[in-house]
Amino acid sequence: MTPAGLAKLWAGLALLFGTVFVFTIPPFQSPDEPNHFLRAWQVSEGVWLSEMSDNRLGGTVPASLVQLRDSFAYLKMDYEARLTLPQLETAHHLALSGHQRVFADFPNTAIYAPTAYLPQAAGIGLCRLAGAGPLAMLYGARFANLVVWILLVWRALLLMPFLRPLLAALALLPASLVIAASANADVITNGLCWWLIASFLAGMGKYHLQIAAFILVCLHKLIVLPIALFSFISNAKRVGRNLLPAVLLLVVGFAAALFWGQFARAAFIPYDHYAPAYRDAQTLNEGVDPERQLARVATHPFEFTGIALRSAARALPSAAAHIVGKFGWEKNYLHPVWLALLWLCLAALVSTESPPLGPFQRAAAGGIVAVYVFLFALTMYALWCPVGATEVTNFQGRYFTPILPLVMLAVANGRLAAKAKVIRICAATVLILGNLAIIAAIMQRYYW
Repeated sequence: MTPAGLAKLWAGLALLFGTVFVFTIPPFQSPDEPNHFLRAWQVSEGVWLSEMSDNRLGGTVPASLVQLRDSFAYLKMDYEARLTLPQLETAHHLALSGHQRVFADFPNTAIYAPTAYLPQAAGIGLCRLAGAGPLAMLYGARFANLVVWILLVWRALLLMPFLRPLLAALALLPASLVIAASANADVITNGLCWWLIASFLAGMGKYHLQIAAFILVCLHKLIVLPIALFSFISNAKRVGRNLLPAVLLLVVGFAAALFWGQFARAAFIPYDHYAPAYRDAQTLNEGVDPERQLARVATHPFEFTGIALRSAARALPSAAAHIVGKFGWEKNYLHPVWLALLWLCLAALVSTESPPLGPFQRAAAGGIVAVYVFLFALTMYALWCPVGATEVTNFQGRYFTPILPLVMLAVANGRLAAKAKVIRICAATVLILGNLAIIAAIMQRYYW
């Protein structure tokens, strides 16, 4: 199959299954979606910086948005709760009532850069122009996010000089499509990271596009900064001849991360300082103090390294399940048989093609993955864990989506190249059936 044919086939399947997920996953049942939606609404009104009020962080939004959010809160963490058609109809008829506004707390998403919400904000804005209600705006935010992600991955598939079927498989994983069909701010970051990696490998000369994309991803997520290092070693022909674009990429990315990092640091309100009447309902943990935590790490680096390694090892099974077959807030996973089949597909695809990268380049890709994981652990330890905690928690697989292409580059080999055609057909079958299986799991969890 030609690269264009593969990209079109993948895009068609992604749009089909992604659209199903947009409308079948109940409102606000994707991770942190209530707060992502409120932040996206804020950006859709042209408010790029969140508001601080009486030790609270969030923004002033229409009261109907909060009413919509609260009407679906009962589904979260209650495995016996179900969504009925009358409840959806009631939510559908809820009017915007834009003149009635309240201050809403969303401290964990308020510190995200506004550019991470441009697709969702555009979807909300179009629905607002059409006179739609809050529920339609949520679906509009989800669908816009999905479309932008599909466009970015489609372009990455066209640029990718090798391992296209494996990249398409990663993007067609049920968990990949589920998160892409939400209002989550990480969706555009994931797509941009994949496009950047593909463009580095392709040796694309449009450096201004790479620089613009890298500025965005570093504004959105500081820990993706090491991906810039791959631009130094991804194309051996350029190394030693023209390093200026790669150096410039690293510099502007670091500047962008530092710029927004300073704002996020100033805006962040830890649980112990948050308004007591509101803090228990927020995504904040007691005892968290990033400044003190980072100071502790600086004075006990080996202790933290040990904590991070042990925590990553303990979280590996759940993170692996997250990457391929997870949906919703809770421990909603596909059946273990499906999880095993999906991982088996990826393992087989990894062995169907050996990328034309040297040992140093492959080792460098693995090293970048290791640095990313370490920075992720450090970030979670600072922002999520109480000072002095003996474990780093929140190792969710979805946080590692930006570096999945680098993982495949590091481990890909051609041991099963002779069986490539059969393996790819089998993998495509399992991926399609896996998406059907997760649709059934969603229906069983939330409707039946």
